[in-house]
Amino acid sequence: MKKNYLILVLLLSLNLTLFAQVGIGTTAPKGALDITSTNTGFIYPQIALTNTLTPTITNPNGGGLAVGTTVYNTAIAGTGVNTVYPGVYIWDGSGWIPQYHKDDYKLCYQTVNLRTGSDDILNPVSGNQAITFNDNSFTPKFNGNYLVTVTVHYGGGRLDIPAGVDQWANFNAQEGQFNFTFNSTTYNYTLKTYSGYNDDKLFDGGSVNYHTNRINQTTYTIPVSLARNTAYPFTLTFNQTNSAGFEGNGDISVAPAGDGRGYIITSGMVKCTVEFKYLGI
Repeated sequence: MKKNYLILVLLLSLNLTLFAQVGIGTTAPKGALDITSTNTGFIYPQIALTNTLTPTITNPNGGGLAVGTTVYNTAIAGTGVNTVYPGVYIWDGSGWIPQYHKDDYKLCYQTVNLRTGSDDILNPVSGNQAITFNDNSFTPKFNGNYLVTVTVHYGGGRLDIPAGVDQWANFNAQEGQFNFTFNSTTYNYTLKTYSGYNDDKLFDGGSVNYHTNRINQTTYTIPVSLARNTAYPFTLTFNQTNSAGFEGNGDISVAPAGDGRGYIITSGMVKCTVEFKYLGI
């Protein structure tokens, strides 16, 4: 009988220990559950979730799914911002929260210099001139909201020379329209730049200074909702307006000889760019 009592006491003690702390691979657990290993990992329950809002699995004790329930999702499912991707998720009481960073970013940049023309009679350039990029398409990794950032720049060409004046300074504005087409929508941005021309020949020995390609740069942002694994091509073009007061009316001229074309050229870090960034919401 004493032997049976001893076994019962030992079993009760073990049961109390299990309810207090559980150690796997260690005899001295430092928490409610302490798993110690140097060559193996812990495997979460693997579940194919349907989206971030549906529990999918159940509470074995009934009622709602307990806050803090953790699974490894194996599926890509759902739509929009509620799409789930393979990885660890924790239930917070109202939805599944991913435990990994969802990062998606791409930078496309200008690779070819462009001299912009208008519509001089002798050498007309009409319509939009295309800006060449290293890549003209973006394929998102995730469903959801992205931010498209378009950075453009523009510099003015050479001005006409006023006749019959010994000393003068001449300044004028040149402008055009950038057209960014993405996901079947075209966004238009007008950008203006300034050129100068001064001649100090009366007092300073006839020095002449041209002030061209003084770059004006600006950035536009476009929030969009995109679908994963879908290719989205884009184009960026520029249409320069008639440039009265510039050589060749903003183009190349033969008589008189001149070149009033504008500049959209690369110079170090200065170049037209299109950036795509996942917002994570």
